Amino acid sequence: MSAETKSKVLEWFRDKSKGEKKKFYIKDVVKGLPAEDRHAVQEAVKELLDDGTLKYWSSGSTTYLMLAEFFPKEE
Repeated sequence: MSAETKSKVLEWFRDKSKGEKKKFYIKDVVKGLPAEDRHAVQEAVKELLDDGTLKYWSSGSTTYLMLAEFFPKEE
């Protein structure tokens, strides 16, 4: 997995998170980067999750990915 793919994934999340929607499925990311290999995109997402740049968010029945900066703060 290249640093370039990781950078493209992060750029995709930042670009898409500018609007109202902040939570995405992994399939949204893969579809949003059609020129990239699906497995490379999934590996990049995994690395971004491991380093804390992305976080999982769950509604209880569905799990999404989102930028850590938009993750709801616990009160």
